[in-house]
Amino acid sequence: MIRNYFRTAYRSLLKNRAFSFINIFGLSIGLAAFLFIIHYVRFERSYESYNKNAPNMFRITLDLYNGSEYVVTDCETYAITGPALKEKMPEVLDYVRMFHNDGLQDVAVGDQKFLEEDIYFADPSAIPLFAIELVKGEPAKALSVPFQAMISRSIAKKYFGREDVVGEEFVLDRQKYYVSAVMKDLPANTHIKFGILLSHATLPKKYGWYKEDAWGNNNEYTYLLMKPGTDVAAFNKKLADFSVVMKDKISNDRLAAESMPDIHLYSHKTFEPEQNGSARTVSFLLLIAVFILVIAWVNYINLSTTRAVERAREVGIRKVMGSLKSQLVFQFLSESLLVNGLAAVLAYALFMTALPLFREFTGQPLPIELTNDITFWYLFSALWIAGTFLSGLYPAFVLSSFNPSAVLKGKFRSSSHGQRLRQGLVVFQFGATVVLLAGMCTIYLQITHLRNVDLGMNIDQTLIIRGAHIDMPDSLYKAAYQTLKTELLRRPSVQQVAGAGSLPGLSLHELSTTNNVKRVGHENEGGSYNYYQFNIDADFIAAMGMKLAAGRNFTVDDSDADKVIINEEAVRRLGFANAEEALGSRITYYSQRGKPSEVIGVLKNYYQRSPKEEHIPMVFTYGNYAAYFALRLKTNQPSQTIAEVKQVWEKVYPDNIFHYFFLDDQYNQQYRADAQFGAVIGTFSALAVFIACLGLFGLSSFTIVQRAKEIGIRKVLGASVTQIVTLLSQDFAKVILIASLLALPVAYFAMDAWLSNYAVRIDLNAWIFVLPVAMILLFALGTVSFQTIRSALSNPSQALKQE
Repeated sequence: MIRNYFRTAYRSLLKNRAFSFINIFGLSIGLAAFLFIIHYVRFERSYESYNKNAPNMFRITLDLYNGSEYVVTDCETYAITGPALKEKMPEVLDYVRMFHNDGLQDVAVGDQKFLEEDIYFADPSAIPLFAIELVKGEPAKALSVPFQAMISRSIAKKYFGREDVVGEEFVLDRQKYYVSAVMKDLPANTHIKFGILLSHATLPKKYGWYKEDAWGNNNEYTYLLMKPGTDVAAFNKKLADFSVVMKDKISNDRLAAESMPDIHLYSHKTFEPEQNGSARTVSFLLLIAVFILVIAWVNYINLSTTRAVERAREVGIRKVMGSLKSQLVFQFLSESLLVNGLAAVLAYALFMTALPLFREFTGQPLPIELTNDITFWYLFSALWIAGTFLSGLYPAFVLSSFNPSAVLKGKFRSSSHGQRLRQGLVVFQFGATVVLLAGMCTIYLQITHLRNVDLGMNIDQTLIIRGAHIDMPDSLYKAAYQTLKTELLRRPSVQQVAGAGSLPGLSLHELSTTNNVKRVGHENEGGSYNYYQFNIDADFIAAMGMKLAAGRNFTVDDSDADKVIINEEAVRRLGFANAEEALGSRITYYSQRGKPSEVIGVLKNYYQRSPKEEHIPMVFTYGNYAAYFALRLKTNQPSQTIAEVKQVWEKVYPDNIFHYFFLDDQYNQQYRADAQFGAVIGTFSALAVFIACLGLFGLSSFTIVQRAKEIGIRKVLGASVTQIVTLLSQDFAKVILIASLLALPVAYFAMDAWLSNYAVRIDLNAWIFVLPVAMILLFALGTVSFQTIRSALSNPSQALKQE
């Protein structure tokens, strides 16, 4: 019997090749799109899944306050936080501290030199708490004494060409470290990535200012291993009470905890180890995936119920011959199973073929090998079965419920059976598509707006060279510094050269921070904000195209060593009425001479970070130490200039690696996640429109076939092709307009919520929503009109002579 069901279903598919193709192709596109998005969502939600301890681990963060005013939450806390909490809180089983060795670092192995980032100092407890697997070395001895290093397998092969490197040495920041262990490379789905771990015991030896027992210098990530079942909210209440008790140590600041698996999607604090994902983005993509899949299933339901008239006589004859309703239901479900099965096979082929491109498209290291991924296969099988029943069950009951006597008498031909459902499904299809297209337009315009907003500086044509890391007396360093600038300025293509301790668009880790900045004489007035600082030379402001709101720039000597320049946001935070009032005042930012600093200039606000964020209060000090050199170019052929700059660099700093980038490229990396999100939304919105129009093509084709006699009569009576096209298109246009009216409020509130994450945002103008509706109408009516025109141009006698 079952075999007969499938044989009949197969024959039905062959008999109606056009509808079969539309069903199978539309379903396969929808399934493939769903699989792509779910694969991305699963990866985003899988962070820390490799670590068996992660569900019981909390990260401690620091809420900073200015008096009673909340300022910001910092991911980094004090060195003593972990030990103190383990001592005071019985639910804390262990802790690990991670101190980030900021920026690119020079690593020397013999005569070879490398640039590395993602280097941390860590307690030995990092090995068990982060579930680090060692391939060489002993866990009990790794990271136990100063100047030990644990490196990843890939770093070991990169530096030494092999894995068995315990006991080998390398030089980092002019200090020799010994390899105590080699670990497996961390998976991509962890929020804190490291290829080199240095022993935490090294810090007091390396930095004279470092004290492990001090409630100051919040520079470390602190993770706690908790007793199983510890509630985050309850523990945070205890931390709040603990912070009050420690008020004399940490002022008004507050310690807080967050679950480690939640960090990637839900934590967006300052000084994150990397740019985290967004739970809102993941949820939105998941919604898109569901929309696309449902749109594909809706196509099947629509086309199957539309074909009810054509299948009605078949059902009537089967019932007269004794077929039961249950048998007919199974017959049509078999057809649905076959269609969904063929669509699933085609979808899998599309998915596996395009997965490497999708991985590159999203910029995420998504897994490509899925053979052993049981969850994927469960999901894939569930989609096939669910698709069979969800898309096939209603058509099966509709087709099997026809009255055989009415069908065989021809009375069913004028029935509107299922028409309202089909219209409702079309409304859903195009309503969902309007929401997607409105989202695509909004995201595109917002990213374009961010890239075109006045940054308060000029980052175009700016070549950045990473500064030299050398150990030499100050006089020799300054001489080399000045020699480099002089030699570079002799190049015709170099207009300006400036040195600085950091740059716009770089990680906050490259900035110094302090919350101990106040106006002299106002030290006891509440707390303080978090101020960001780096040193600049006298050429930096001009080279970056920045403007002073008041005061003057630094001079080209050491006479300004006890002076600072602040930005307008710092003026506001410090309580000055305006920039002019700040000039000549002193603030408790201690200069090189150990006394409060005098404000000599106020810099107009510029976006140190992207315009996605508010302006931050900044303090600039004078210095001839350059972590970076900024070169303003006056050429459209940068490759030749880069070669010339490299020659100068290797002449002045022969023992340092030449590393460069363009500032606009680096700065625009801050928009990368938004741009990729917009591209993903745009691509899948286009697929949704395609699938919807594919279904509309089939629906309109069948509608026109059913109304062929009406079209013939109208032509005989003198109707023009335009009149016929208008008549048959207006029903579809009404449905699309209804869908749009229902979808537009949803689109508006969704996009307004998304834009609320941006400090600088576009206004949601009416045309942002009118354009998607116009696009949908254009595509849909174009699809319908193509079929209608072809029918209207045919010979009416062919339709009129048919029964």
